[in-house]
Amino acid sequence: MEGHKKPHMPPMMERAEWKDLGDGIYNIASPPVGFQQYVVIGMERAALIDTGMGIGSIADVVKQITDLPVIVINTHGHPDHAGGNAEFAPALINPSDRDVFEQMTTLEFRRQDVARMPGGEKWAEKLQPQGPEPVDAEDGQIIDLGGRELELMFAPGHTHGSMFVIDIATGTVFTGDNVQPMTTALREWNSSTVEDLYESLLKLREKNPTRLLSGHRPNDSAPELLERKIACAKAILDGAEGEKNERMGNVTYIYEYEGTSIEYTPERIHR
Repeated sequence: MEGHKKPHMPPMMERAEWKDLGDGIYNIASPPVGFQQYVVIGMERAALIDTGMGIGSIADVVKQITDLPVIVINTHGHPDHAGGNAEFAPALINPSDRDVFEQMTTLEFRRQDVARMPGGEKWAEKLQPQGPEPVDAEDGQIIDLGGRELELMFAPGHTHGSMFVIDIATGTVFTGDNVQPMTTALREWNSSTVEDLYESLLKLREKNPTRLLSGHRPNDSAPELLERKIACAKAILDGAEGEKNERMGNVTYIYEYEGTSIEYTPERIHR
C-alpha cells in the first residue's frame, strides 16, 4: 500500500459551466465545488445524468445545450447528485436509494451541507427546493432517447442504491461516485460493503467500457481505472488493511492501490 494523500478542496465555482465532450455528450460543472453532471443527446430526447446540489438553475444551463425534452437520471440519492431535481419531471432512481433521497435532498439538509463549505451562507440562499418524488428505475432498463439508448445497471457500492448509466453506442459509462480517480467512499449509513462494490465493478467490466465519467473532478478516465479499482477492492477483501483515518470523530481506513483508493470501515468489508 502506498501512503494515502488526503485530497484538497476543489476550486470553488460561482456559477455552472458546461463543455462539449464529443459524441453528443456534454459536461456541466456546478457550484460550489464543481459537482459533475452530464447531458446525453438523442434524436428525440436528452438525458440529464445527476443534477448537482441545486444551487441556482441547472435547467437554464441545460437549455443552453439542448431544447429537447429532458429525462433525469440520478446515479444515486446524495444531495450533490439529486439536489437539483426540482426543476424537472420526476427523476429515475434505484429504489434502494429512495431513503437516501428522502433524507438527504431536503432543503434543510442541503443548507447544513453547504454551510460547511467556504461561502456557505451565500450558497444556501440559492438552493432549489427538494425535487418531486422520484420514479423507480429497473436494473437493466433501457432508456430510448431516439436513435440512442442508455442502459441502467444497479451497482451497490458508494450507496446501496447506486447505478451505472451506460451509453450503449459509445461505451461511455457514467459512474456516479463508484468509480473515480479519487477515493470511493463506503463509510456512511447508506453505503454498501467492499464486497458489494467489488461485484458491481466486475459486472461493469463485462460491459467493456471505453470511457468513465464520474461525479467529481477529475472526472474523465480511461477504462483501466476500473481495473485498478477492482484490484483495490480485491486486496481489501483478501485482508489488506488501509491507513487509519479520522473524520469528524469517526475512524475509517483508506486503502490505496496505484493511485486510486477505497475508504471503508471494518463492518463494511464483507456482507
